[in-house]
Amino acid sequence: MGSLRVHCNAKVNLYLRVLGKRDDGYHNIETVYHSISLHDTLILKPADSGFSISSDHPDVPLDMSNLALKAAASVLEGSTHGVDIALEKRIPVGAGLGGGSADAAGALVGTDRLFEKEHTREELETMAEGLGQDVKFMLRGGCAQGTGRGDQLSPLPCLPALSLVLVIPPVTVPTGWAYDSLKTGLTREGTSLTMISNALEKGDVTSLCKLLHNDFEGLIFERFPFLREVRQELLRSGADGVLMSGSGPVVYGIFRRAGDAELFKERFSDSGLNTVITEFAGRGVTDPM
Repeated sequence: MGSLRVHCNAKVNLYLRVLGKRDDGYHNIETVYHSISLHDTLILKPADSGFSISSDHPDVPLDMSNLALKAAASVLEGSTHGVDIALEKRIPVGAGLGGGSADAAGALVGTDRLFEKEHTREELETMAEGLGQDVKFMLRGGCAQGTGRGDQLSPLPCLPALSLVLVIPPVTVPTGWAYDSLKTGLTREGTSLTMISNALEKGDVTSLCKLLHNDFEGLIFERFPFLREVRQELLRSGADGVLMSGSGPVVYGIFRRAGDAELFKERFSDSGLNTVITEFAGRGVTDPM
Protein backbone atom coordinates (compact mmCIF):
# COMPACT_ATOMS: atom_id res chain seq x y z
CA MET A 1 0.00 0.00 0.00
CA GLY A 2 1.57 3.27 -1.12
CA SER A 3 0.86 6.93 -0.41
CA LEU A 4 -2.06 9.03 -1.56
CA ARG A 5 -2.29 12.76 -2.32
CA VAL A 6 -5.46 14.83 -1.81
CA HIS A 7 -6.18 18.47 -2.65
CA CYS A 8 -8.49 20.23 -0.18
CA ASN A 9 -10.11 23.43 -1.46
CA ALA A 10 -10.77 26.47 0.73
CA LYS A 11 -14.10 28.30 0.86
CA VAL A 12 -15.47 31.80 1.11
CA ASN A 13 -18.79 32.85 2.57
CA LEU A 14 -20.98 34.88 0.23
CA TYR A 15 -23.41 35.50 3.06
CA LEU A 16 -23.23 34.98 6.82
CA ARG A 17 -25.70 35.84 9.57
CA VAL A 18 -25.40 34.67 13.17
CA LEU A 19 -28.80 34.09 14.76
CA GLY A 20 -27.89 33.13 18.33
CA LYS A 21 -26.17 30.58 20.54
CA ARG A 22 -27.44 27.02 20.76
CA ASP A 23 -27.67 24.74 23.79
CA ASP A 24 -24.75 22.66 22.41
CA GLY A 25 -22.42 25.68 22.48
CA TYR A 26 -22.48 26.29 18.73
CA HIS A 27 -24.40 29.12 17.06
CA ASN A 28 -27.31 28.95 14.65
CA ILE A 29 -26.29 30.62 11.42
CA GLU A 30 -27.51 31.29 7.91
CA THR A 31 -24.76 31.21 5.33
CA VAL A 32 -23.87 30.58 1.71
CA TYR A 33 -20.59 28.77 1.14
CA HIS A 34 -18.62 28.60 -2.11
CA SER A 35 -15.48 26.58 -2.80
CA ILE A 36 -12.42 28.33 -4.22
CA SER A 37 -9.40 26.83 -5.96
CA LEU A 38 -6.87 27.81 -3.27
CA HIS A 39 -6.06 24.50 -1.61
CA ASP A 40 -3.97 22.57 0.88
CA THR A 41 -2.44 19.22 -0.07
CA LEU A 42 -2.42 16.15 2.14
CA ILE A 43 -0.05 13.25 1.51
CA LEU A 44 -1.27 10.22 3.45
CA LYS A 45 0.73 7.07 4.16
CA PRO A 46 -0.38 4.00 6.12
CA ALA A 47 1.21 3.44 9.51
CA ASP A 48 1.32 0.27 11.57
CA SER A 49 -0.38 2.13 14.41
CA GLY A 50 -1.09 5.65 15.63
CA PHE A 51 -1.61 8.94 13.86
CA SER A 52 0.95 11.62 13.09
CA ILE A 53 1.11 14.80 11.02
CA SER A 54 3.89 17.07 9.79
CA SER A 55 3.52 20.41 8.03
CA ASP A 56 5.48 23.13 6.29
CA HIS A 57 3.53 25.75 8.31
CA PRO A 58 4.62 26.50 11.90
CA ASP A 59 1.11 27.25 13.19
CA VAL A 60 -0.40 23.87 12.33
CA PRO A 61 -1.01 21.77 15.49
CA LEU A 62 0.84 18.46 15.34
CA ASP A 63 -1.14 16.57 17.99
CA MET A 64 -4.60 15.02 18.07
CA SER A 65 -6.20 18.47 18.30
CA ASN A 66 -5.54 18.64 14.55
CA LEU A 67 -8.82 18.11 12.68
CA ALA A 68 -7.16 16.10 9.91
CA LEU A 69 -5.84 13.60 12.46
CA LYS A 70 -9.24 13.44 14.15
CA ALA A 71 -10.82 12.78 10.76
CA ALA A 72 -8.40 9.97 9.92
CA ALA A 73 -9.04 8.41 13.33
CA SER A 74 -12.81 8.57 12.71
CA VAL A 75 -12.45 6.62 9.47
CA LEU A 76 -10.22 3.99 11.09
CA GLU A 77 -12.18 3.65 14.33
CA GLY A 78 -11.96 0.03 15.48
CA SER A 79 -8.96 -0.66 13.24
CA THR A 80 -5.38 -1.32 14.32
CA HIS A 81 -4.01 0.75 11.44
CA GLY A 82 -2.77 4.31 11.65
CA VAL A 83 -1.93 7.14 9.25
CA ASP A 84 1.02 9.49 8.72
CA ILE A 85 -0.02 12.78 7.11
CA ALA A 86 2.23 15.39 5.49
CA LEU A 87 0.38 18.70 5.08
CA GLU A 88 1.42 21.23 2.46
CA LYS A 89 -0.32 24.31 3.86
CA ARG A 90 -1.42 27.02 1.43
CA ILE A 91 -4.72 28.09 3.00
CA PRO A 92 -3.87 30.70 5.66
CA VAL A 93 -4.42 29.64 9.27
CA GLY A 94 -7.16 31.47 11.22
CA ALA A 95 -8.25 33.43 8.17
CA GLY A 96 -11.94 32.58 7.71
CA LEU A 97 -11.28 30.36 4.68
CA GLY A 98 -11.96 27.02 6.36
CA GLY A 99 -8.45 25.61 6.10
CA GLY A 100 -8.71 23.26 9.08
CA SER A 101 -12.11 22.05 7.92
CA ALA A 102 -10.81 21.51 4.39
CA ASP A 103 -7.95 19.39 5.73
CA ALA A 104 -10.40 17.35 7.81
CA ALA A 105 -12.58 16.72 4.76
CA GLY A 106 -9.53 15.71 2.75
CA ALA A 107 -8.40 13.33 5.48
CA LEU A 108 -11.84 11.69 5.59
CA VAL A 109 -11.83 11.03 1.85
CA GLY A 110 -8.14 10.19 1.63
CA THR A 111 -8.03 7.78 4.58
CA ASP A 112 -11.17 6.03 3.36
CA ARG A 113 -9.63 5.57 -0.09
CA LEU A 114 -6.16 4.64 1.19
CA PHE A 115 -7.49 1.76 3.29
CA GLU A 116 -10.37 0.87 0.91
CA LYS A 117 -12.92 1.27 3.69
CA GLU A 118 -15.66 2.15 1.18
CA HIS A 119 -17.74 4.23 3.57
CA THR A 120 -20.78 5.77 1.91
CA ARG A 121 -20.88 9.51 1.38
CA GLU A 122 -23.59 9.69 4.06
CA GLU A 123 -21.33 7.89 6.55
CA LEU A 124 -18.47 10.28 5.80
CA GLU A 125 -20.79 13.26 6.20
CA THR A 126 -21.90 11.97 9.61
CA MET A 127 -18.24 11.84 10.64
CA ALA A 128 -17.78 15.36 9.25
CA GLU A 129 -20.62 16.71 11.38
CA GLY A 130 -18.82 15.50 14.49
CA LEU A 131 -15.62 17.32 13.55
CA GLY A 132 -16.82 20.92 13.03
CA GLN A 133 -19.52 23.07 11.51
CA ASP A 134 -17.83 23.64 8.11
CA VAL A 135 -16.42 20.17 7.51
CA LYS A 136 -19.55 18.71 5.93
CA PHE A 137 -19.63 21.49 3.34
CA MET A 138 -15.90 21.16 2.65
CA LEU A 139 -16.52 17.49 1.95
CA ARG A 140 -19.23 18.33 -0.60
CA GLY A 141 -17.79 21.54 -2.01
CA GLY A 142 -19.34 23.65 -4.75
CA CYS A 143 -21.93 26.13 -3.51
CA ALA A 144 -24.53 25.57 -0.83
CA GLN A 145 -26.85 27.26 1.59
CA GLY A 146 -26.09 26.31 5.20
CA THR A 147 -28.41 26.61 8.20
CA GLY A 148 -28.43 25.27 11.76
CA ARG A 149 -24.75 25.07 12.73
CA GLY A 150 -24.03 25.50 9.04
CA ASP A 151 -24.24 21.77 8.44
CA GLN A 152 -27.82 21.63 7.18
CA LEU A 153 -26.94 22.04 3.52
CA SER A 154 -28.98 22.77 0.41
CA PRO A 155 -27.02 22.84 -2.86
CA LEU A 156 -27.00 26.00 -4.97
CA PRO A 157 -25.67 26.61 -8.49
CA CYS A 158 -21.95 27.38 -8.58
CA LEU A 159 -20.65 30.67 -9.87
CA PRO A 160 -18.46 30.64 -12.99
CA ALA A 161 -14.70 30.60 -12.41
CA LEU A 162 -14.52 34.32 -11.68
CA SER A 163 -11.28 35.71 -10.26
CA LEU A 164 -11.05 36.50 -6.57
CA VAL A 165 -8.33 38.50 -4.88
CA LEU A 166 -7.80 37.45 -1.27
CA VAL A 167 -6.15 40.07 0.93
CA ILE A 168 -4.53 38.21 3.82
CA PRO A 169 -3.51 40.45 6.73
CA PRO A 170 -0.80 39.36 9.20
CA VAL A 171 -3.33 38.81 11.99
CA THR A 172 -5.59 35.95 13.01
CA VAL A 173 -9.08 35.97 14.49
CA PRO A 174 -9.92 33.14 16.91
CA THR A 175 -13.29 31.80 15.78
CA GLY A 176 -14.51 31.26 19.34
CA TRP A 177 -13.69 34.85 20.32
CA ALA A 178 -15.47 36.22 17.26
CA TYR A 179 -18.68 34.31 17.93
CA ASP A 180 -18.65 35.12 21.65
CA SER A 181 -18.00 38.83 20.99
CA LEU A 182 -20.68 39.29 18.34
CA LYS A 183 -23.92 40.85 19.53
CA THR A 184 -26.71 38.70 18.14
CA GLY A 185 -30.47 38.90 18.26
CA LEU A 186 -30.70 42.47 16.99
CA THR A 187 -33.39 43.31 14.43
CA ARG A 188 -31.65 43.74 11.09
CA GLU A 189 -32.87 44.54 7.64
CA GLY A 190 -31.15 44.21 4.30
CA THR A 191 -29.91 41.15 2.49
CA SER A 192 -31.67 37.89 3.30
CA LEU A 193 -30.67 34.31 2.66
CA THR A 194 -33.54 34.03 0.19
CA MET A 195 -32.38 37.05 -1.79
CA ILE A 196 -28.81 35.85 -2.23
CA SER A 197 -29.93 32.27 -2.96
CA ASN A 198 -32.31 33.58 -5.64
CA ALA A 199 -29.49 35.54 -7.26
CA LEU A 200 -27.40 32.37 -7.45
CA GLU A 201 -30.33 30.37 -8.84
CA LYS A 202 -30.75 32.98 -11.59
CA GLY A 203 -27.02 33.26 -12.27
CA ASP A 204 -27.32 36.99 -11.60
CA VAL A 205 -23.74 37.89 -10.67
CA THR A 206 -24.44 41.64 -10.70
CA SER A 207 -27.17 41.35 -8.07
CA LEU A 208 -25.18 38.79 -6.09
CA CYS A 209 -22.21 41.14 -5.75
CA LYS A 210 -24.51 43.82 -4.32
CA LEU A 211 -26.02 41.37 -1.81
CA LEU A 212 -22.82 40.05 -0.19
CA HIS A 213 -23.17 40.25 3.60
CA ASN A 214 -21.27 39.15 6.71
CA ASP A 215 -22.39 39.94 10.27
CA PHE A 216 -18.79 39.77 11.50
CA GLU A 217 -17.51 42.67 9.40
CA GLY A 218 -18.46 45.40 11.88
CA LEU A 219 -16.81 43.58 14.79
CA ILE A 220 -13.60 42.68 12.94
CA PHE A 221 -13.26 46.06 11.18
CA GLU A 222 -13.57 47.76 14.56
CA ARG A 223 -10.72 45.64 15.92
CA PHE A 224 -8.62 46.04 12.75
CA PRO A 225 -9.61 49.40 11.19
CA PHE A 226 -7.14 49.05 8.30
CA LEU A 227 -9.42 46.36 6.86
CA ARG A 228 -11.99 49.04 6.01
CA GLU A 229 -9.39 50.68 3.79
CA VAL A 230 -8.61 47.31 2.21
CA ARG A 231 -12.30 46.98 1.39
CA GLN A 232 -12.43 50.45 -0.15
CA GLU A 233 -9.25 49.88 -2.14
CA LEU A 234 -10.69 46.71 -3.65
CA LEU A 235 -13.82 48.58 -4.71
CA ARG A 236 -11.77 51.47 -6.13
CA SER A 237 -9.75 48.92 -8.11
CA GLY A 238 -12.78 47.56 -9.92
CA ALA A 239 -13.97 44.70 -7.72
CA ASP A 240 -17.62 43.95 -8.47
CA GLY A 241 -18.20 42.79 -4.89
CA VAL A 242 -16.16 42.76 -1.67
CA LEU A 243 -16.68 40.83 1.57
CA MET A 244 -14.84 39.43 4.55
CA SER A 245 -14.98 35.62 4.69
CA GLY A 246 -16.15 33.72 7.78
CA SER A 247 -15.10 35.34 11.05
CA GLY A 248 -12.19 36.96 9.23
CA PRO A 249 -9.83 38.53 8.76
CA VAL A 250 -9.36 37.76 5.03
CA VAL A 251 -11.20 40.22 2.78
CA TYR A 252 -11.85 39.18 -0.81
CA GLY A 253 -12.86 40.98 -3.98
CA ILE A 254 -14.71 39.42 -6.91
CA PHE A 255 -13.40 40.57 -10.31
CA ARG A 256 -15.23 39.70 -13.49
CA ARG A 257 -12.23 40.95 -15.46
CA ALA A 258 -9.19 38.85 -14.57
CA GLY A 259 -6.88 41.65 -15.72
CA ASP A 260 -8.26 43.95 -13.01
CA ALA A 261 -7.44 41.34 -10.38
CA GLU A 262 -3.85 41.17 -11.62
CA LEU A 263 -3.55 44.98 -11.61
CA PHE A 264 -4.84 45.18 -8.05
CA LYS A 265 -2.35 42.54 -6.88
CA GLU A 266 0.48 44.39 -8.61
CA ARG A 267 -0.47 47.76 -7.09
CA PHE A 268 -1.07 46.27 -3.65
CA SER A 269 2.23 44.37 -3.52
CA ASP A 270 3.95 47.23 -1.63
CA SER A 271 1.30 47.41 1.09
CA GLY A 272 2.84 44.74 3.29
CA LEU A 273 -0.34 42.64 3.05
CA ASN A 274 -0.24 39.30 1.28
CA THR A 275 -2.54 38.99 -1.73
CA VAL A 276 -3.53 35.80 -3.54
CA ILE A 277 -5.47 35.45 -6.77
CA THR A 278 -7.75 32.44 -6.93
CA GLU A 279 -11.14 31.61 -8.48
CA PHE A 280 -14.46 30.02 -7.63
CA ALA A 281 -14.43 26.22 -7.83
CA GLY A 282 -17.08 23.57 -8.15
CA ARG A 283 -15.62 21.00 -5.76
CA GLY A 284 -14.29 20.68 -2.23
CA VAL A 285 -11.97 17.65 -2.10
CA THR A 286 -10.46 16.48 -5.38
CA ASP A 287 -10.21 12.80 -6.18
CA PRO A 288 -7.30 11.23 -4.30
CA MET A 289 -4.26 10.53 -6.48
